[in-house]
Amino acid sequence: MLFRHVMALAALVAFAVSAPAGAGDYGFKDLLREPGAPRAGAADADVVIVMYADYNCGYCKRMEPVLANALKADRRLAVVHKEWPIFGDVSEYAARVALAATYQGRYDAVHRAFMLSPTRLSDKDMVETVARQAGVDGARLARDLKAHGRDIDAILARNAREAGLLALQGTPGLVINGYLIRGALSDEQLKDLIPKIRAAPPAA
Repeated sequence: MLFRHVMALAALVAFAVSAPAGAGDYGFKDLLREPGAPRAGAADADVVIVMYADYNCGYCKRMEPVLANALKADRRLAVVHKEWPIFGDVSEYAARVALAATYQGRYDAVHRAFMLSPTRLSDKDMVETVARQAGVDGARLARDLKAHGRDIDAILARNAREAGLLALQGTPGLVINGYLIRGALSDEQLKDLIPKIRAAPPAA
């Protein structure tokens, strides 16, 4: 089991932390090698945060400015986004739209727009409206959703499988250099945690 049991770090963050049961030989580096996961931050980062999130998850939305602030302050940090829509059909459609926006170079803009939406993404029309407001070409989006549907299906299925291996019960789920954290972190908590993880043994 390559994911680390982080009870040694429990004093560092006031959140439930553990190693997932049944992860077998599937380790942190496997998460980074999976194709199709959007990434932000340093290409040569020494700390990588993998975040499993749903666009209608309130705690995930709280994490968005926290991660943005961390990326701005730390040039050795990267974030890998794992779309894991668990709150119904609209959440799944939003995840699909965000991933489809990758094909026109607008994933980051759509991701931010969905996460920073002051209200819940209530239906597909709202999802498409917010995406267009973020600069997405609607006609191109429709074509890409159809043309790349199987690839998007594969990404979402893989993310769900990983979440199962991690024994995640909800969103957000964070894996930071192989250390699993269930739940959102504040600016101060993440700022305090990163140097401690940076000094910890590397993930396998």
